[in-house]
Amino acid sequence: MGVATFEEPGSVGWTSRGKTKLEIDVNDRDLPKQRAKPRQLSKPLHSGENEEADTQIVLSLARGLDILSAFRRTDNALGNAELAERTGITKPTVSRLTYTLAAHGFLQFDARARVYSLGVKAIAMGAVAMATTSVRSQALPLMRSLAQGSQFNVGLGMRDAHQMVYIEACEGDALIALRLFPGSRVPLATSAMGRAYLAALPDQERELQMAELRPRYDDDWPRIVRGIEQACSDLATHGFCTSLGDWQKDIHGLAVPVRPIPGQGRFVVNLGGPAYALREADIRDKLGPQLVDLVQTLEVLLGLR
Repeated sequence: MGVATFEEPGSVGWTSRGKTKLEIDVNDRDLPKQRAKPRQLSKPLHSGENEEADTQIVLSLARGLDILSAFRRTDNALGNAELAERTGITKPTVSRLTYTLAAHGFLQFDARARVYSLGVKAIAMGAVAMATTSVRSQALPLMRSLAQGSQFNVGLGMRDAHQMVYIEACEGDALIALRLFPGSRVPLATSAMGRAYLAALPDQERELQMAELRPRYDDDWPRIVRGIEQACSDLATHGFCTSLGDWQKDIHGLAVPVRPIPGQGRFVVNLGGPAYALREADIRDKLGPQLVDLVQTLEVLLGLR
């Protein structure tokens, strides 16, 4: 069967390949549009401190890592101008960084199109990281079982700055389903996965993270706060958080945080699908408790219980 697609900038794309799948590029749609400003360096992923004041940080290395982190699953290749836009690093600095990364095999340069893609060394590092993540290997069978039983998609993610990044995802067998892959990103403030992460934080740490998020939402901030506060209440009462059309109006999701793992941070497991199929009553009465059971089983396997 052929592949039929329809897509507009920032829109939902539908792809038919035997089954109908809902594909969403979440990387540009998760936060209010803000043009990046030239900077010396982005903030550390989990801190609001100024990196330039930290003498232990090698600034040029941090900028190079920002360049590598700018690539997304849906990108074929990026030019220096696009990388400067995404990272906020000045274009002359980006040019030197991409040249250096390409010289060492972390980027591959297309001289004809004058664009870069991830190189063999970067791809190899990602493969090693995925293969050696104990949380992923323990979670994957449990996730597959729930995805098959519920027919919805189940994901495992971690926080990266103001987003959550999928490190594993299992597709359900529903005719129409949300497609997210390892490397896909969803917003910290409005997705079920992000809300579960925030709700699991100690109060003081959550307040600091919300203070960092606030400038990104302007007049929409009161709605964002209500959603996060509700997530905290739901986690305490039911053991899971939801996002019912708050991230995307046609998507429902629920999520449960995993207890923190020393040296690895905090993971979150979620389940999501089209709003018309993933009904609130099913989340509350069936799928929510199933997802809580999955995470509790995972915590036992990881020695966290």
